[in-house]
Amino acid sequence: EQVTEEGKANVKGEKAGEEEEQVAMEAEKEEEKEEKLEKEDEMTNVEKKPRKDESPMETSTEAHASHVYDKSWSKLSKDEIIDKIKGVIYGQAIGDAIGLATEFMCKEEAIGHYGEKGPSGYKDIVQDFHRSRWDKGDWTDDTDQMLLILQGIVKNHGEVNKLDFAERMHNWRIHGFKELGDYGGMGIGMTVGHTLSHRCFLTDPHTAAEEVWRHSGCYLAANGAIMRTSVLGILNFNNLDKVRENTLEICRCTHADPRCGASCVAVTTAIALMLEGECDTSSKKGIEKLTTQCIQTGSKVLDKKDQKKELKEHVTSSLKKLKLDEKSKIGYTFKALGAGFYGLREGKDFRQTILEVIMEAGDADSNGAVCGAMMGCKLGFKALPEDLLRFPHRGWLDKQVETFLKTIGLSEIESSDSTHK
Repeated sequence: EQVTEEGKANVKGEKAGEEEEQVAMEAEKEEEKEEKLEKEDEMTNVEKKPRKDESPMETSTEAHASHVYDKSWSKLSKDEIIDKIKGVIYGQAIGDAIGLATEFMCKEEAIGHYGEKGPSGYKDIVQDFHRSRWDKGDWTDDTDQMLLILQGIVKNHGEVNKLDFAERMHNWRIHGFKELGDYGGMGIGMTVGHTLSHRCFLTDPHTAAEEVWRHSGCYLAANGAIMRTSVLGILNFNNLDKVRENTLEICRCTHADPRCGASCVAVTTAIALMLEGECDTSSKKGIEKLTTQCIQTGSKVLDKKDQKKELKEHVTSSLKKLKLDEKSKIGYTFKALGAGFYGLREGKDFRQTILEVIMEAGDADSNGAVCGAMMGCKLGFKALPEDLLRFPHRGWLDKQVETFLKTIGLSEIESSDSTHK
């Protein structure tokens, strides 16, 4: 029973060897387990990893499904919705293009050139230095910028991305739409111009716009955002909170003043509500209901009571009270807002109402763009004048619209009504 010290050492060594061997075996098992888990992770990642020709957005239905139309979104038929959506886009382009006829004129000048009734069509547009920069019947920067938003929505699979929009604006300013023969973006307003030139515009457009606004003494509330954001009333039109979020995201890339945000939101809310079909826009009561909701939604963007009151006054004003050619105030965002809601409220004949608005002169292409978009949504694409739809780049515009409709699940090819093209 007794053992020598050497024997003890041998026994101790054997035990230690056994323990080390056991530890080694356990470690080996742990390594095998980890390798197995890593292989499983690799297999999972391979399944999740998109193909080279596929973007991350395309691999996730949940990531982009919210923008795809569903019949539960509206009381209107698919054909009616498509008609109204096209009414927004083409109606804006018409209002912009014919509005160029009296842009920067006073009302007396406009009447002097075109008479009381206004131009009969694009052929009548006076060819002074300002107007001769565009082909007759071509839209201006208002619709160009709206189409930049539209193209961004398509590129980003139904998502609004402020950095993508900033980059598009930057490139457009330099090149315009190259495929249309542009040599640069024309007609850019002062607020937009200063913001695009800001050092951090491409990396943080909201901050750039905020600094430009504060440098102005928090005074600038121009119409450069409201003129372009109508298309954002179409995207996610079933979700008014999302419409508001998207609208402010793009508005604030160049315009930080709350009045700009409020006016944009009021317009896109009106468009979304019309697409939902909840309000009967053929009746005075239906228009009043829709207008009240738009005033309430737009006012939530404002903090000051006097600005909320002013917004309501402009939304419900007559053309005469809007004073669209008022000196030093023609580019005020609430004036374009008022012009838009005038078209919504009074518009029964597109041509007649759009001419009424642009013959008030002032910043007529922007007023016409907003009015045309809202009235186009109300009356639909089929109600737009055939001759005013003959843009120099109509074919190109058609392709942009068709791609956009497909992106939001409303391809016109699949619809039963593809007439009046």
